[in-house]
Amino acid sequence: MEEQQIEDLFSFYGYSDLYKRFQVPLYVTGLLDNVETEVLEDFLEKFSFDYPVLFDEFRFWFKYFLVSKGSPYNH
Repeated sequence: MEEQQIEDLFSFYGYSDLYKRFQVPLYVTGLLDNVETEVLEDFLEKFSFDYPVLFDEFRFWFKYFLVSKGSPYNH
Protein backbone atom coordinates (compact mmCIF):
# COMPACT_ATOMS: atom_id res chain seq x y z
CA MET A 1 0.00 0.00 0.00
CA GLU A 2 1.28 3.48 -0.82
CA GLU A 3 2.16 5.91 1.96
CA GLN A 4 -0.52 8.40 0.83
CA GLN A 5 -3.20 5.69 0.95
CA ILE A 6 -2.16 4.78 4.48
CA GLU A 7 -2.23 8.41 5.58
CA ASP A 8 -5.66 8.92 4.00
CA LEU A 9 -7.11 5.88 5.76
CA PHE A 10 -5.77 6.89 9.15
CA SER A 11 -7.19 10.37 8.59
CA PHE A 12 -10.58 9.03 7.45
CA TYR A 13 -10.91 6.98 10.64
CA GLY A 14 -9.85 9.89 12.85
CA TYR A 15 -6.30 8.76 13.52
CA SER A 16 -4.32 11.55 11.80
CA ASP A 17 -2.26 12.19 14.94
CA LEU A 18 -1.54 8.49 15.31
CA TYR A 19 -0.33 8.32 11.73
CA LYS A 20 1.94 11.34 12.24
CA ARG A 21 3.52 9.60 15.24
CA PHE A 22 3.82 6.24 13.46
CA GLN A 23 4.78 7.40 9.98
CA VAL A 24 8.48 6.64 10.34
CA PRO A 25 8.08 3.34 12.26
CA LEU A 26 5.53 2.17 9.66
CA TYR A 27 7.99 2.99 6.90
CA VAL A 28 11.00 1.42 8.63
CA THR A 29 9.23 -1.80 9.64
CA GLY A 30 7.26 -2.14 6.40
CA LEU A 31 4.32 -3.29 8.51
CA LEU A 32 1.74 -2.14 5.98
CA ASP A 33 3.77 -2.53 2.77
CA ASN A 34 2.02 -5.70 1.56
CA VAL A 35 -1.35 -5.16 3.20
CA GLU A 36 -4.46 -4.61 1.11
CA THR A 37 -6.42 -1.42 1.70
CA GLU A 38 -9.48 -3.40 2.81
CA VAL A 39 -7.49 -5.14 5.54
CA LEU A 40 -6.30 -1.85 7.06
CA GLU A 41 -9.82 -0.41 6.78
CA ASP A 42 -11.26 -3.43 8.56
CA PHE A 43 -8.65 -3.14 11.32
CA LEU A 44 -9.23 0.59 11.85
CA GLU A 45 -13.00 0.02 11.96
CA LYS A 46 -12.76 -2.69 14.60
CA PHE A 47 -10.01 -1.38 16.88
CA SER A 48 -10.13 1.78 18.95
CA PHE A 49 -7.09 3.72 20.05
CA ASP A 50 -8.65 6.31 22.34
CA TYR A 51 -5.64 6.30 24.64
CA PRO A 52 -1.94 6.98 24.14
CA VAL A 53 -0.56 3.95 22.33
CA LEU A 54 3.02 3.03 21.50
CA PHE A 55 3.94 1.72 18.07
CA ASP A 56 4.85 -1.69 19.49
CA GLU A 57 1.34 -2.03 20.90
CA PHE A 58 -0.21 -0.93 17.61
CA ARG A 59 1.95 -3.46 15.75
CA PHE A 60 0.98 -6.21 18.21
CA TRP A 61 -2.75 -5.59 17.74
CA PHE A 62 -2.41 -5.31 13.98
CA LYS A 63 -0.53 -8.62 13.75
CA TYR A 64 -3.04 -10.21 16.15
CA PHE A 65 -5.81 -8.99 13.85
CA LEU A 66 -4.07 -10.50 10.81
CA VAL A 67 -3.63 -13.85 12.52
CA SER A 68 -7.22 -13.90 13.74
CA LYS A 69 -8.39 -13.27 10.17
CA GLY A 70 -6.08 -15.93 8.76
CA SER A 71 -4.56 -13.25 6.55
CA PRO A 72 -1.71 -14.19 4.20
CA TYR A 73 -0.11 -10.81 5.02
CA ASN A 74 1.45 -11.97 8.28
CA HIS A 75 5.06 -10.93 8.71
